[in-house]
Amino acid sequence: MNRLLLTIGISLALSVPLAAQAGPKEDSNEVYSRAQSTHQDAGTFQWTVTSARLKAAKSAADNGEHEQAKAMADDALKLAEESVAQRKKQQEVWRNAAIGN
Repeated sequence: MNRLLLTIGISLALSVPLAAQAGPKEDSNEVYSRAQSTHQDAGTFQWTVTSARLKAAKSAADNGEHEQAKAMADDALKLAEESVAQRKKQQEVWRNAAIGN
């Protein structure tokens, strides 16, 4: 019984780190997906530079350059987050100007 539990415990302990590690392809795909979603959330405040970074990230991923694709997708995500922040700020400014404080 103890030997069985020890074997199961060791198997689980060795498999957890392997399951937790995603490869570069999965990492770049996940960041690209988040960047694209955030970019869409910006609505009419989408920055053209973000679109260019997303295209470059996709191109790098298609060529198998997943580290470069992840770096470009990270950049695109930061830019998309800034454009969403701009959209929210502009909505607040417009509301204050139109309705008053």
